[in-house]
Amino acid sequence: MKFLVIGETCSDRFCYGKSSRLCPEAPVPVFVPENGTNNLGMAANVFNNLKAIDDNLHSGSPYRNKIELITNEAEGHKTRYIDSQSNQMFLRVDTDSYPTCRDLPDNIEDYDAVIVSDYNKGFLRPYHLKEIGLRSKLSFLDTKKDFDVDWADNFSFIKINEKEYEENGWKHRAENVVVTKAEKGCWYQDKDYPLQNPSEVRDVSGAGDTFLAAFSYAYTATQEFKSSILFAQECCQDVVRKKGVTTI
Repeated sequence: MKFLVIGETCSDRFCYGKSSRLCPEAPVPVFVPENGTNNLGMAANVFNNLKAIDDNLHSGSPYRNKIELITNEAEGHKTRYIDSQSNQMFLRVDTDSYPTCRDLPDNIEDYDAVIVSDYNKGFLRPYHLKEIGLRSKLSFLDTKKDFDVDWADNFSFIKINEKEYEENGWKHRAENVVVTKAEKGCWYQDKDYPLQNPSEVRDVSGAGDTFLAAFSYAYTATQEFKSSILFAQECCQDVVRKKGVTTI
């Protein structure tokens, strides 16, 4: 199989430390850094999860599916400051740098699936989404954009979370929309798909990326919806047990 991932990428930084007192100059916590992680997030996290799934399924074999990434050259940054004891995040600092995507590749039709991770930072415009949906054999979209009939109906599946479904104009547009609902599982075409084995949640950062990668991979391979959803949920249960943005 050949996969193409398109979307914005950022550096996802997690800084863990102690916060046991307030600053005397202002009512804000004094943070003492102890350790941290720095991984690529957003579209690169989707890409890395696809690679990890492919590696796991073909362990011991030299065979690998072809997985490619088109993303921004200038990198954005997300830095989260988290109290180690409570695991509570009390500050996130974003530095955005997302130039608009150049022309899409001429051979989009050659890929078995095109997976779009659109965080609505300006890298992908509506005309990009319309072209991707129209030209792809099989297309999967996770977007922060409001609903737009001009491009939404062209995708095979669109994955959004429950808040986006309620607030971004997606309600009652359920033909190709998969709604993820955190610990409640997900919903598609008036049917609920609850989690099979709920696990302890340590950090949900990047879980949506994992769901998109796993569902896209499984559905492209099998063309079977329910088993693909269950596989995606299982992969998400693995990553939420870990700190930071990670792969399965």
